[in-house]
Amino acid sequence: MNAMAKGMAHISFTGGSMFLPVRNPYDRQLLVEHVGERVRAKGQVQVLMGDRLWMVHRNRGPGAAQCARCGLAAATACFSRGWEGACYCVACALENDGEPVQPLPASERKVG
Repeated sequence: MNAMAKGMAHISFTGGSMFLPVRNPYDRQLLVEHVGERVRAKGQVQVLMGDRLWMVHRNRGPGAAQCARCGLAAATACFSRGWEGACYCVACALENDGEPVQPLPASERKVG
C-alpha cells in the first residue's frame, strides 16, 4: 500500500473512484459527506488518506456497531488495518489526516 499525497484523499468504490482535497476542516467535512453518499449507493467504499487505508461499510439492522472514538452508533462503519476490531463512525475516522484516530476510554465516550 502506498501513502496518498498529503492533503488528498482517494475514494474508490465499485464502478469508479475520485480524489478530494483534505487540507482543512471544511474539506474533511465534504469528504465525510461524499463517503457517506457513496456508501449508501454502493455499500462499501475504500478511502486512502495519508498512510491510512479505511474500509467503509454500511451498517444495517438493529445491531449497529458503536464508534470506538465517540461511542455513538455507527450507521457507516470504518475499519483500518492494525486496528482490528475497532469500528469508527465516518466523522471520527476521517476528521483529521494528521494524527491517527485513537479509541477513547469507555468512560469518556458520549452516551447516545
